[in-house]
Amino acid sequence: MKQNDQTNQTMTIPGVTLEEERTMLSEILAIADGNLKRARSSVQNLADELHELKEIYDVEDKEGLALWFNTDARFQQVRQELLRMERIRKKPYFGRIDFTDTSLSKKECYYIGKSAIAKDAASPVVIDWRAPIASVYYERSLGICTYSVKGEGAFEIDLSRKRTYEIEQDELKDFYDSDVVANDDLLTKYLARNKRNVLNDIIATIQQEQNEIIRMRPQYNMIVQGSAGSGKTTVAMHRISYILYNYDLQFKPQDFYIIGSNRILLNYITGVLPDLDVYGVSQMTMEQLFVRLLYEDWDKQRYTVKKLNREDKTACIKGSFSWFHDLEGFCRRYEWEHIPRKDVLTDKTHRLLMSQSQIEGLLKRFDHLSLPDKLDKLTEHLMAKLENEIYGRYYTYPPEEQAALLKYYQTYFGRREWKGSIFELYDDFLREQKEKGHGITLPGTEFDLYDLAALAYLYKRIKETEVIQEASHVVIDEAQDFGMMVYGALKYCMSKCTFTIMGDVSQNIYFDYGLTDWEELRGLMLTGKRDYFGLLRKSHRNTVEISNFATNILQHGSFPIYPVEPIVRHGHEVRITPCDGEEQLVLEAAATILGWQEQDYETIAVICRDEAEVLQITEKLSERVKLRRFDEKTESFGSGVMILPIEYAKGLEFDAVLLFNANDKNYPAEDGFVRLLYVAATRALHELAVLYSGTLTDLIAAPRIRGKEAEISCRAAGDGCQDHAGGRA
Repeated sequence: MKQNDQTNQTMTIPGVTLEEERTMLSEILAIADGNLKRARSSVQNLADELHELKEIYDVEDKEGLALWFNTDARFQQVRQELLRMERIRKKPYFGRIDFTDTSLSKKECYYIGKSAIAKDAASPVVIDWRAPIASVYYERSLGICTYSVKGEGAFEIDLSRKRTYEIEQDELKDFYDSDVVANDDLLTKYLARNKRNVLNDIIATIQQEQNEIIRMRPQYNMIVQGSAGSGKTTVAMHRISYILYNYDLQFKPQDFYIIGSNRILLNYITGVLPDLDVYGVSQMTMEQLFVRLLYEDWDKQRYTVKKLNREDKTACIKGSFSWFHDLEGFCRRYEWEHIPRKDVLTDKTHRLLMSQSQIEGLLKRFDHLSLPDKLDKLTEHLMAKLENEIYGRYYTYPPEEQAALLKYYQTYFGRREWKGSIFELYDDFLREQKEKGHGITLPGTEFDLYDLAALAYLYKRIKETEVIQEASHVVIDEAQDFGMMVYGALKYCMSKCTFTIMGDVSQNIYFDYGLTDWEELRGLMLTGKRDYFGLLRKSHRNTVEISNFATNILQHGSFPIYPVEPIVRHGHEVRITPCDGEEQLVLEAAATILGWQEQDYETIAVICRDEAEVLQITEKLSERVKLRRFDEKTESFGSGVMILPIEYAKGLEFDAVLLFNANDKNYPAEDGFVRLLYVAATRALHELAVLYSGTLTDLIAAPRIRGKEAEISCRAAGDGCQDHAGGRA
């Protein structure tokens, strides 16, 4: 059923008129209501059963405890199924495909929804969007086409209809037939809604370029460059849902890590997962991931994580790939100094067991292994040579000598358990770097992201003796935020994982240590024949007016940029308003926000240059407008007015955005500030207003310094790259 969602029963093709479609909707809703009623009954019955078990059995009764755990497991499963049914009941389906199976000459029709709806196991009335046959809804044009089923191969069909539905409050409002689903006109209609509704309808409007990336196999690494508003995060979350549905034997929710740059972003992007039938996926910041990889060596009572100081230029060099290579070299020298490399000779016979060249050859051969694993390889080789010597015919060793020799040479190269401190070892590395001219201060007990990456690498390479299986697949959002030091450490520490890496190098606001292009990361991560580098060019977020405004900012930079293709959705021009001082800035901001609230915009952001500016104006603005207070650790995305710095706005989107005080002091005409201002401008779905006091930044006021020639072509992005989808690296 799950593989191709087809049955052998004779299928009656539903009608195509509005009245016939409304009748079909009523029938499907009736089936969904019946399923929902049964699920609620099951949940209640199991809840009663748990209550009875609690009354009957004592807490120390082993039999009762076993019954309790089994019943509770079934209860949790049924309750989760109930939640799924309640979600799909609100909108049972969004699409339909009609086709003829060319091998059977049989006409078939499937409705497509967020989850399957069935009368029974063999009679689906709605199929899941993640099912293989559903891929034709997103990717194929009408006519002869194919779809693939894992383990079964390709199937050919003649697709005759693709239809998309608008269903609200159990009523079919309208439907659209199109050759390519979710065409620009239909997508524009969805995007014109407020933010909350956009999220609810996103599955219906997945584009072909997005769908191809979502459905790529999870056994390979993938990097996706996506312009602002291209749906990178949406693709990443749907990809997890797709993998769990189609690769359920290989992947469980606990096999995934979702990594973001801050908690606000993580709360925002993972909020959609329950709607995609995904539960139990771990989410963490990059700092939290590296702390996790330090295991017992991290003492939270003793050590703290500090924010990276972007103004400290000497600290920023720790994010580079060359810094990671220096750390690799440091570890390599440390291993060579601590592993005996001289010829190994037996005491009595002076026979050569291993030569220095053999030892050094093995060290080079197994350079990628950790120190304990290197010791294992060397010891394994030495013990094989020793056994040949002991049991050979040239000299007879008494049993007690044999035992003594085996015991001695078992630890000749060193014991597997390393007794040093990785924190002290890291300090040694930093001192060595300082002698080379890098003025890095020793961190003491406070560590930033790149300190943590280095410590995790040292732990994995020098100390770890018991390998703990972490995630099988890691999804990294806003990947351009992290320098190559992070990825070098990740690739080594999580070598058994595959990665989905999503980002936009045009949005690198961490000037000195984030990624300004993908070349080094591609060379590190995309080494397999089936690894992918993909492009998402089409921007779904901004109106044409906002997109043009943001692109104009971007073209003031001297760096290459990827092309952006906005969906043709028009709105108001960006409003730029001069103000006379901070007081008028606050008054104008309050008036603008109140005006937007009268238009029923639910999510509004006031975006400031940095946290200092947020603190400076929050009190004054809160006297006139009700605000959601900014707290980077506890804040979650929601309705209302948020005032936050650009750093924490990145990755989010709002119905309306007010850019506070875009003057030449806050945003000088430099590449780093080009990216900052571009990120701020591209957060807006419908409205963007710019306020400034003093002189408007040249990034807005001055003519752009270049045009289309600065765009990176698909060919320049990499051989084999496709225009609108993942291409082989």
